[in-house]
Amino acid sequence: MKKIVFGKNSVLEAIEYEFPIEEIYLQKGLVNNNLKFKKVVYLDRNSLDKLTENGNHQGYAAKLKDFQYHDLGSIFKDGSDKVLILDHIQDPQNFGAIIRSANVFGFKHIIIPKDRACDVTPSVLKTSSGGFKNVKVIKVNSLFDAIEELKNKGFWIYASALNQQAKKLNDAKFNEKIAIIVGNEGSGVSKTLLKHSDEIIYIEQDKESVQSLNVSVATGILLYTVFNKK
Repeated sequence: MKKIVFGKNSVLEAIEYEFPIEEIYLQKGLVNNNLKFKKVVYLDRNSLDKLTENGNHQGYAAKLKDFQYHDLGSIFKDGSDKVLILDHIQDPQNFGAIIRSANVFGFKHIIIPKDRACDVTPSVLKTSSGGFKNVKVIKVNSLFDAIEELKNKGFWIYASALNQQAKKLNDAKFNEKIAIIVGNEGSGVSKTLLKHSDEIIYIEQDKESVQSLNVSVATGILLYTVFNKK
């Protein structure tokens, strides 16, 4: 995760949404009595320019701590019965919006793959609008292995895709312990994960529509439906 957030609004939002901030940097001579953060360091303009690689910092910058990822065991330790699996989501805006929806609808554990996927960046945190709080993001080497472990613990795996085996979302009956898989923006859920899912579901759309739903919008609909059915 890029460690530096800069610009007045970006830094104030980082404080408001409780980003994992290590310290705040302000340009010398700048006074902000409303800055609600204890550790503030004052730097000269040249130092701030170097820190932000000559970005438009407006005299404000913040250094972030490394984002804390969790392991798969946290799901079972916390007694969670709802898990969201992201199959190589790559766009930070989508990832942030998905985190926000997950929090709203009670999905407090999100699994992402270690490689070829978006990490939790400042852009993701900003888009989530504080939705990352109380949500554990779990990074795994293999989504397939994670799914197998979830199955062993009694989870039923639902993948979102449009194929001949797919069932309408509104017709689906959800198990007591569930994991929902949503796929990459371009290629969707991988064939391997579809093959090892217990059920494939899809969101019914207007038959005349030529548009497909953005993955963050589709995920919001999926999670809302589960929230109301369980």
